[in-house]
Amino acid sequence: MPLNFFSVAQEETENESEYSLFISSPTNDKVFPFINQNETVPVEIKAKEVENTDYTIKLLINDNEIKSFTSPPYEYNWNPGSSGEYEIIAQLVDGNGNIISSSNKVSFTVEYEFETAEEDTIISIDVEEKKAKILSQSIFRSQNTIPTGVPLFSYKCYIPPVIDGIFQEWDRFESFTAFEPTVKKENYTTHTDISGTFYSCWDDDNFYFVVQVVDDVFNQKYTGNQLNKGDSITIVFDTELKEDMQIPFYNSDDYQIDFSPGNFSDIFEEPFMNWPSNAPPRGVNVASIKLANGYLLEASIPWYNFPNYIPNDEDVLGFTISILDTDNLDSTEIVISSSKIFDFNNVSTLGTIVLVDAGNIQIDEEEPE
Repeated sequence: MPLNFFSVAQEETENESEYSLFISSPTNDKVFPFINQNETVPVEIKAKEVENTDYTIKLLINDNEIKSFTSPPYEYNWNPGSSGEYEIIAQLVDGNGNIISSSNKVSFTVEYEFETAEEDTIISIDVEEKKAKILSQSIFRSQNTIPTGVPLFSYKCYIPPVIDGIFQEWDRFESFTAFEPTVKKENYTTHTDISGTFYSCWDDDNFYFVVQVVDDVFNQKYTGNQLNKGDSITIVFDTELKEDMQIPFYNSDDYQIDFSPGNFSDIFEEPFMNWPSNAPPRGVNVASIKLANGYLLEASIPWYNFPNYIPNDEDVLGFTISILDTDNLDSTEIVISSSKIFDFNNVSTLGTIVLVDAGNIQIDEEEPE
C-alpha cells in the first residue's frame, strides 16, 4: 500500500529513489511555549523502504547532528535548552557518509516563559571550594539526595526577593529540577503530567523560595489543614539533622509547612503548618500565579516560626520540598520530591539543604557608570 503522508516534494524524490523520509513532528512553523527546562520537542520521522538497509538516518537541527537512527522507531524527544528559532531535517546516509535521501525541512520556534540564565549566575571558585569543604565535614543522608551525595544549596540573599509571583529575580540562585516520584509513584507518567523547578535563598530573617510547577490538570479546592489534598507544595525541615540521623519521628526541631496556590478564583493562596502547631504559621507571605500549563508559587517564611533554630552560614539541614498533584481526584494522586524517598510521617527520608553565604551574588560584576 503506498504511503500517503509524503508531500509533493517527497513524491518527486521518490521517483528518483526508492527511499523517502518525512518529518511528521514537529509541524512547520509550530511554536512551543515551554515553561520548564525539562520540556522537550517531540520529533518523529516517517521512513519508506529504509528499515531493511544498512543506512543510517541522521537528524540535524540548525545543521548540527543531534541524533542518529539505525532502526525504527525513528522518534526522539529533543531538549532545546534555550529559546530560539530552529530548522530540522533528516538525512539518509550510507556507510561512507553519502546522502542518499533528505526529508522535508521543518522550521519551529521554542519560547521559554522563564529563562534560567545560568550564564548570569556569579558563583566564584572560592564558593565551590567552600561548598566542597562543608560537605567533607558534614554528616547528612547522602543516599537520599538527588543526585546521591549532592544536597541542595541555598545562598544568602543581600536583597530579599519580592514575593509577587515574578520569577526572573531568582536567576542568580541555584535551581533544582530533578524531582523524583516518591509517594504513589506508580501513578507517575511523564514530566508533562507533573514536574517543577525550585529556587531558594535565605537571610537572617526569612527563608525564601519559589517553585514553578508544570501540571497538566490543575485541581485545588481545599483550604486549611486539608489543603494538601489538592495541588500544593509541602516543605519539611529538620533543623538538628546531625542529632536526628537515627530518629524517624518528628520532634521539636522538625517543621512541616504546606502551601496552596489557591484556585485563582475564590480560594486564595495560603500556608498551613502541619507540624508542630497544626495551625497557620505566623508572618508567612505567599504569592501565586496561574501559568498556561501549571502554576508558580513564591513564599517567605520567617525563621521565628522555627523557635529552636537560628540560621547560620554553613548550616546543614534536613530538607525536602515535595509537589503534590491531584488531577481530577479528591485526594493526592502522586507526589514528586527533591529527595529520592519521602514519607510524610518519617523525617529519616528527608534530603539535605545547606545554607551558604556566597557573597552578594545578586549584583552585576560591573556596576553601570
